[in-house]
Amino acid sequence: MKKQFLSLLAATALLTACGDLKNPETKDQPQEATADTAVVYRDGKTAADAAGDGASSVSNSWDMTKAELANEKLEEIDLPEVSVRSNDEYNVYGLEEKILFDTDKAEIKPTATRALAEISGSIGRRFRDKQVRVLGFADSRGDKAYNRELAAQRAESVKNWLVKNGQMKAENVSIESFGESAPAASNATAAGRQENRRVEIAVRK
Repeated sequence: MKKQFLSLLAATALLTACGDLKNPETKDQPQEATADTAVVYRDGKTAADAAGDGASSVSNSWDMTKAELANEKLEEIDLPEVSVRSNDEYNVYGLEEKILFDTDKAEIKPTATRALAEISGSIGRRFRDKQVRVLGFADSRGDKAYNRELAAQRAESVKNWLVKNGQMKAENVSIESFGESAPAASNATAAGRQENRRVEIAVRK
């Protein structure tokens, strides 16, 4: 009886070992893949990094959502609708959606020309030939995918304007769409939603 029990134990151990050979697991392999961990394991990026890959022609190492930026006053920027923030690494020019676009549209309004010219002039004066990234944002109303796509189209329109009219090299200007994922204010109020519908033009110093 004892021999039978030991034989059964040995057989179980052998089957387990065979199963392990078919499905080897080491400490370097992902055991439970979530949307983020699976992507990190595959190519060293987070899911958010991977999502931005298709929206940019320049390195995605920028992290504007976590950058601590202070308001700055530049002598060449005098329009109230243009905001400027900066830190040691970035200079960011901001414009509200209502200045640039009609509701649900991605074509730049003729009235936005002065603001964009002021921004491109400032970049040409202070940061000529530096990398520029146009960031598109939306509020939380509507479908997330739609918001991201609209924000991307708007960022692309601004990029095209800067290249065509702002004397910027196309290879120096990239875009990134955040959609509704990086609000500047609460989406619970009309004022907050207005603030969240924006385009920012970031320059890496």
